[in-house]
Amino acid sequence: MAQQQLFASFVLDRELDLEMALLAEDVTEAAKVSRKIQPLPSSVDFLEGVMQLREEFIPIINLKRRLGLQETSYNENAKVAVVTVLNQRLGLLFDDIKEIFKVENSAITPVHPTLQTNDKIISNLIKHNETNRALELLDLNYLFLEEQTSASIEESLKPSLNEEKQIIDRQYSHYVIFNCTGREYGVKVEHAQELSFLSDIDELYKDDHIEGALQLRGHTIPIVDASTFLNNIKVENPLSEHRRILVLMSDEILFGLLIDKARQIIAVPEDEILPMPASDNNNVIGIFQQADGKDIMLLDVDGLISSKSSQFKSIGRIRKDVDETGKSLDITHNIITENCYLVFSISKNFAIELVDIQEIIECHEILNIPAATGINDGVINLRGEIIPVVNLRRFYNFPEKSTTQSGTKLIICRLKSQIVALEVDNIVTIYKQEKFYATPSLKPQFKKVQDTLDRLIEFKDNLGIAEHVLVVNVHNLAQNHLRTKEEKK
Repeated sequence: MAQQQLFASFVLDRELDLEMALLAEDVTEAAKVSRKIQPLPSSVDFLEGVMQLREEFIPIINLKRRLGLQETSYNENAKVAVVTVLNQRLGLLFDDIKEIFKVENSAITPVHPTLQTNDKIISNLIKHNETNRALELLDLNYLFLEEQTSASIEESLKPSLNEEKQIIDRQYSHYVIFNCTGREYGVKVEHAQELSFLSDIDELYKDDHIEGALQLRGHTIPIVDASTFLNNIKVENPLSEHRRILVLMSDEILFGLLIDKARQIIAVPEDEILPMPASDNNNVIGIFQQADGKDIMLLDVDGLISSKSSQFKSIGRIRKDVDETGKSLDITHNIITENCYLVFSISKNFAIELVDIQEIIECHEILNIPAATGINDGVINLRGEIIPVVNLRRFYNFPEKSTTQSGTKLIICRLKSQIVALEVDNIVTIYKQEKFYATPSLKPQFKKVQDTLDRLIEFKDNLGIAEHVLVVNVHNLAQNHLRTKEEKK
């Protein structure tokens, strides 16, 4: 069988009907120019500037100018193909993205040396047999002119490289984001213990600030309404069944916050947190502005309950166990992750142990791997680290999600040797369940991946309806199914 190669084609100039091709393996991603390109003074003439692409600043090359075209401008619909040259990620500007296609090696014809100058950036033509058109193949090895050494190129890009290093060196904190009375708040993950449905609130402890108490595995947890606690706003029905309880801990004090919805877990760069004006108020760490312009108020949980700590302690009983020697053992640390699960849906409910989860993010842009085989056909760039993405619907042989359904979520799992992102439909809740059971016989659709479903738990929803939920063993998924055949040998 004739050897074939995979190419990505782009429209360089729509008016001239000029089409270029790149080896598909050289293209990390291709997307619309979504951010302003900032000019970079004293750079090579075909460097359009630098552009922020998620957590990274990349230099953008004006290919029209590099190839000496008369018209070198691009409109607002311009596209950028991200490639790597001289160990530097670059963006190549095009008018449009065309297609991915395969051709046999015999369809690649070299341009005769007598017809070339010293600039060999276009040294081959590709004949596209299906459409009977010719494409010029861009050779990235000759993207920069010969007189421009690797050192001089790196020097010209130095400002953007420094900018990128600053981003990589950033410090991040993880926050649970929740909604209350139309506003968004965040608390650090280390304070968040679990998310519970609203049920069995004992109103014996009710007063102006406390709605009641929740009995949770030996702990009496005071429950406060976030609307009143944070904004001094009284809502008509604070104990509505549609609300949730976010259980928080501060200095071994457990309390529950009545919220409308826990939205997601995000990583927040420390240097992007806007500080609050100087005051005696130590309830807020600062404000974080999201990419969509919405502000999240980041709460200081320790400061928030400092004035209520004695009242909360008098209600709460932080249970201690005693070992065989009679020594008191503090077990509050177990509440954080042990026996806690994140319940999510992919056509039906599944669960993952909370201890394996780093964060939960919105699923915005997955980079598809051309001609990929195996269970991970896409990756994401997570703050400078390339993470494989596993679509769990596809992995467990459920039908593809309908285009009319809302967007998906990515559960970022940090394992011993790698990080993997699991694409799911929706996050249901965080759930505490100390008992689990061996998985019974599975449906045929799970047979090939039954090693990833080695237990189940009983899960009760907010209506008290119980169901058995399969728990995904992420370690087996990564170890037995993500690895290549060569790695398994």
